[in-house]
Amino acid sequence: MMADRPKHIGARVQRFEDTRLLSGSARYVDDIRLPDMLHLSFVRADTAHANIVEIDTSALADLDYATWVFTGKDTAGLSMKAHQDYPEMQYSEQPLLAEGKVRFVGEPVAVVLAEDAYKAEDAAELVFVDYETLPVIGTMAQARDPSLPPLFDGWASNIIVQRQMKGGDLEAARAAAAHIIKRTYSTQRQAGVPMECRGVVASYDHADRVLTVWSSTQMPHLVRTYISEELDLPESRIRVVAPDVGGGFGVKGQVFGDEVLVAWLAMKTGRPVKWIEDRREHLIASIHARDHQHTLEAYVSADGRLLGLKADITVDNGAYSTFPFTSAGEPGMVGKVLPGPYDFQAYEATFRAVATNKCAIGTYRGVARPSAVFSQERLMDDIAKELGMDPFAFRLKNMIRQFPYKNVLGFSYDEGSYAQSLEQMQALLAEDVTEAAASRGSSTKRVGVGIACFIEQTAHGTPDFTRRRVPIETGYIAARVEMSPDGEVTIDLGLQNHGQGLETTMAQVAADALGVNPENIYVRHGDTLTTPYSVGTWGSRGGALGGGAVHLASLKLAAKLKAIAAHLLQAKPDEIELSNGNAYVRDAEQRFIAIRKLARAALRNVDQLPEGMQPGLEAEQRQDGPRDGTYSNAVHAAVVEIDIATGKMKLRRFVVVEDCGTILNPLVVDGQVRGGVVQGIGSAMFEHFIYDAECQPLTTSFADYLMPLAPEIPNIEVHHIETPTPLTPLGAKGLGEGGAIGPAAAIANAVANALDVGVSSTPLNTNAIWKLSQHLRGAA
Repeated sequence: MMADRPKHIGARVQRFEDTRLLSGSARYVDDIRLPDMLHLSFVRADTAHANIVEIDTSALADLDYATWVFTGKDTAGLSMKAHQDYPEMQYSEQPLLAEGKVRFVGEPVAVVLAEDAYKAEDAAELVFVDYETLPVIGTMAQARDPSLPPLFDGWASNIIVQRQMKGGDLEAARAAAAHIIKRTYSTQRQAGVPMECRGVVASYDHADRVLTVWSSTQMPHLVRTYISEELDLPESRIRVVAPDVGGGFGVKGQVFGDEVLVAWLAMKTGRPVKWIEDRREHLIASIHARDHQHTLEAYVSADGRLLGLKADITVDNGAYSTFPFTSAGEPGMVGKVLPGPYDFQAYEATFRAVATNKCAIGTYRGVARPSAVFSQERLMDDIAKELGMDPFAFRLKNMIRQFPYKNVLGFSYDEGSYAQSLEQMQALLAEDVTEAAASRGSSTKRVGVGIACFIEQTAHGTPDFTRRRVPIETGYIAARVEMSPDGEVTIDLGLQNHGQGLETTMAQVAADALGVNPENIYVRHGDTLTTPYSVGTWGSRGGALGGGAVHLASLKLAAKLKAIAAHLLQAKPDEIELSNGNAYVRDAEQRFIAIRKLARAALRNVDQLPEGMQPGLEAEQRQDGPRDGTYSNAVHAAVVEIDIATGKMKLRRFVVVEDCGTILNPLVVDGQVRGGVVQGIGSAMFEHFIYDAECQPLTTSFADYLMPLAPEIPNIEVHHIETPTPLTPLGAKGLGEGGAIGPAAAIANAVANALDVGVSSTPLNTNAIWKLSQHLRGAA
């Protein structure tokens, strides 16, 4: 019998990329060193809203080293344009350097270049900007106040966009309801905080007229496209490279004005230009996230059936819209996902983004879903409590169980394990629930158990973005697979790897199709010179779409290998199986040929090819997502212990039951889930970007902006259910963002359970827990 073919998909293969990442041999943007390079330092606004009266650079003349200074007058006309094609959306642009007015603390006003990074920073501090301060718009309430002036000329108000989604008969649901439960929930503003801050290096070769840009980005091709359009330079003359990226989390999943600016400066000065963001710059001026307020009204029958839901959603967008997802993306996503995994037939969501004098809101791991699920799952607990039902039982009574399922807004859900996941979680938490109930009589220590159920639309395809009318325009991922004469394989991938283990998982996928080992496959990514055009890595699409593209391209290559093998072994192509580095005739183990010999025949000894076959071994595939995406599902659970006297909370246990379809590599999946959960714990308990009444940022370093640290993180238990989807080539669904979506809701529900109080906002830090537990200290 022929040797069993190894199955690499689903194997726990150690990540190949970790060799360089853990040995110090990885190369990041800050490692780029070019001859004659200039270093850039920004002069940033120190007031939130003001007219620029004067920019005085005269003090630079006294320096004993050369500097170059540029202001908004030099870059006039160059800007970031991020508009969603909605008639009700108010449009604005963000200039690369502020022109006449600043609208948030940290907005770039000028740049100083010098031949040393420290000298550039010292010189930037000598630039004096005279401001005429203007009143600030600092809260959602102020932004919605029609009596306050708009931040942009020509706007009617500070509501950037307001739209509505609806389905079913909401009035009938309200009339039939035995219970109407209305609550308001909010989640705080955060920063993204990847380990590596952002950075850009650009160099222009006048001889070849080629611009090369290195950027810590998740979307190199879209950076290239935007630079091309803004600087009127052909894309064929632009190369964008994303080297090793120390974490992206969506923060690096937009095109930034500084990428365009550094490229323009390299062309303007004729010298390479480098900018590396410091942590304060990142916190005040990169991308913020969350900052939501949702008012939900649920209509419930006497027997505990959810009949309908009405939602009013506001997101504090900050001063500008971001490219390519725009300011409508975050509130629109909440409206879209709030129905969640529950079966009800009437829904209406009014959602809006408002402009304030703060840093812009952009994409961050989960993209609005952590806030949406916080509100959705707090509401489910609040309904259960009002009805006197067990939280598990209430959810199971309303859970979607038949698939495919078309929800109240018309979105189609593919196969999932919604009820099965919750039932498994209920069994896993049985002892904790008993302990929590027993602690209710204690005046010193309380234990609480909280759950959060959610689904996540992943692998969004071009039809979804067409429907949204955003400038992202497309959703496909491309892969090119090529075998060299020695039988080694190269994959050029349109994704960008910044921690997801894509180099390993894509090698596993190709290895199964081609009959070689993953170690014999080299995955290249993040360079527009070598990789096919794609939209980059974001939106939980790597395994589902990227893996699908690699799989289908590899199958095309495998078909040619089988045809060559059949010709040489005097068999039929459908009798050939590729395995263990050989091409075998099925059921005839002694008849085989090494795959590397087939590669040599295809590229060198072409006289051995079947008649009419062209030389070469390469194939390309573009894999788009389904119209409504594919839906992963999960249940998160938290067990907390609260010291009543101090308000200190310990997260004792965190459990995940998740279903992302076909698992390509369990080690990678577990790592992605656990990493996301840690970020979600940060959202729930620690991270909070705070502005004062004048929109001055108060949390500008890690002394004030608190991050979750190892002592605060429990062992994160991950359990899997695999429900392959028919909508992607491998049955895989997205998983990269899911870990971050559920923790805030699960932890908030655990706190509410422990203290027997309503929890309406995050973060649930010690101060918040102290206030929530006051009634227990008073009783004591």
